[in-house]
Amino acid sequence: MQSLEPCVNPVSVKTLAVISQPIYKPDLVRRLLLALFSGEWQAGDRLPEVELAERFGVSRTPVREALQEIAAIGLIELRPNCGAVARACGSEEVREIYEVREILESEATRRACGRIAPRKLAALAADFLELQSAHRRDAAWSQREWAADHQLHELVAHACGNQRLAGEIRRYDQLIQVIRETVGNLREAQVAAIGEHLEIVKALRAGKPEQAAEAMRRHIRSAADHAIAALDSGHARTHAPA
Repeated sequence: MQSLEPCVNPVSVKTLAVISQPIYKPDLVRRLLLALFSGEWQAGDRLPEVELAERFGVSRTPVREALQEIAAIGLIELRPNCGAVARACGSEEVREIYEVREILESEATRRACGRIAPRKLAALAADFLELQSAHRRDAAWSQREWAADHQLHELVAHACGNQRLAGEIRRYDQLIQVIRETVGNLREAQVAAIGEHLEIVKALRAGKPEQAAEAMRRHIRSAADHAIAALDSGHARTHAPA
């Protein structure tokens, strides 16, 4: 990502909806990321701490901490005598996020092979098979698929044997969840993901680390393709959900 020109697009956030109930920093980070990915702020827009604090019903301290956290992953820039400035959050940036996720999670999957309790893998396999065979794929089905998806990735992170690697995976997982919220739960992506998850679980149960890692790589590349296609086709939501 290239640096932006100094303090362009001095947009005010005061005209945006004000959150009536106070929120905690993790949710504040999520809301800010949703606004960035949904296009509420464009590259170069200023994000004044005072106005963000007013909008979200918090003090400036959690706003400052949230902005610092988002700056650490390169989605905003903190400039002296200017404050926070939005950076581009389009298809190219989404592709880069998924590429980093691929590197992190494929290695974590390789390391986790043989470290996850067989009963947990068996239960996950049963969940995915049930989802795959379901005739009614409504909102409740979508939420169950998302929960099973998260459980698999969390199991891999927890079992990889490296706390720093697990921490980075969880940090990028927050970004991925925001991207998913932005583009919505695309049914075709979820259906494809179930088969991909079953391949990962199958390799983990068979004790084949390289095969499991490759299955994870294919899954994350597929997820990236679906997310970027949705963004490019204009299927992303036009506003950040509460």
